[in-house]
Amino acid sequence: MRVEITCANRVGILHEITQIFGDYRINVTSGELGGDSGDKVYLSAPGMLTTQYRAIEQSLLRVPGVKRVRRIALIPSERRHFELDTLLRHVAEPVLSVDREGRVIAANLAAARAFGVSLNRVPGLQLQRFLPLLQVAELLRDFAVPRYGVPVTVRGRSYRMEWSPIALADLPGDVESLAGAVLTLQLRNPGEAPPELPAPVALWDFDRRRESCLQLQEMAALQAPLLIRGEPGSGKSTFATAVHYLSPLAATGDCVYLRLGESELPENWPGSGTLILDDLHRLSAEQQRQLARRLRGLPVYLRAVATCDQASGLIPALAQLFSELAVTLPPLRSMRPAVARFAQAVLREQRAGVEALRLGEAAGERLGRSDWPDNFSGFAEHLLAAAARCRRRGSSTIEMRDLPVPDAEPVLPWRDWSRGLSYREAMDKVEEALLRELLMEQRSTRALARRLGISHTAVANKLRKYGLGRGE
Repeated sequence: MRVEITCANRVGILHEITQIFGDYRINVTSGELGGDSGDKVYLSAPGMLTTQYRAIEQSLLRVPGVKRVRRIALIPSERRHFELDTLLRHVAEPVLSVDREGRVIAANLAAARAFGVSLNRVPGLQLQRFLPLLQVAELLRDFAVPRYGVPVTVRGRSYRMEWSPIALADLPGDVESLAGAVLTLQLRNPGEAPPELPAPVALWDFDRRRESCLQLQEMAALQAPLLIRGEPGSGKSTFATAVHYLSPLAATGDCVYLRLGESELPENWPGSGTLILDDLHRLSAEQQRQLARRLRGLPVYLRAVATCDQASGLIPALAQLFSELAVTLPPLRSMRPAVARFAQAVLREQRAGVEALRLGEAAGERLGRSDWPDNFSGFAEHLLAAAARCRRRGSSTIEMRDLPVPDAEPVLPWRDWSRGLSYREAMDKVEEALLRELLMEQRSTRALARRLGISHTAVANKLRKYGLGRGE
């Protein structure tokens, strides 16, 4: 039997209500507070008899603040559960929810059939078991992940997956608010060819790259052309692909990926989706003019996303088309505090069925001191070579001896500005530039001393030496 009690919101009233059930030795198995007006207490007591209910009803009505007591068929949460379960049973597409560890919490019958297991066996299973190629751990870690039209394969059948994060209401938008996700799988038509583009991946949003990820997430829902700038190897192609999967256009539209200089422009554009134009800087001025004319005739629901090296310029006609929205990716050398985290992300992604290796502390510090002129492309190759050496000696931790000797020179203009300077004069200029930049972030000399790991007096002397003033 289930009971609804309408009462005032006062301290101790719930204790008095449950005490009455205890006095009558009635076992309450579940309960709920709330209701539409926030003034309801719902209790479930399966073993309560009708005669017991009548006696308890009179006792409850004598409690100060209790206004009404009545029997109900279902507690609201039970009603929502049964209604949702009934709705999902009639949905032809697979729908399931997972927690933050990637375990399936609930699924409908279509999902169980797609996975080839009985419905009662699905809860508790790991999603990675059914989608082995999907980066489940990365998807459940953040909001800036593929959301729409993600191509996946389940038991040889191709689907489009939509991924909707579940966030706690008290921490909206915060990474810590992620409690899991709801997945919907839409079966592709048998004759539909899979899109020819890089596989969708979760973005590594560590350090300064976090801001770029948040910008991309905000801009993905818009329609204006988007330009992604950055140094070679900084992840421009990865971010361009992510725009498609973060956009609602991916749910029904297609994605055309063109590496300019290697791919010809199609004669006809698709009706909707995303057009990725990789490496605009590869085009000559005449080719850029021709591309600008073609892009002006794009369908309304086909969005252009382009990438370009940061140091390269575009002709005015093409630059104007991409003038509204732009994201600039930071180089890897500007994110030294997070290099070890990036390394672990690379190792997880490249493990190819083998248990991911761990990065030793000394090796991580060594990686952080390098400049990485090729950014993530050279960084990944460096780590893969180190991982191969590590596995050959039978270890699970990459150490200093596993890292290849870097052959690249530091990305600093030594020869330009140090000409005519002595070693001490050159080092003084480096120190002055470093202090000047750090002072823009923090004016306090004590905070600056903690940042540099030297005494407050030493910092004050250096600022006085270079005429940079004295912080408060």
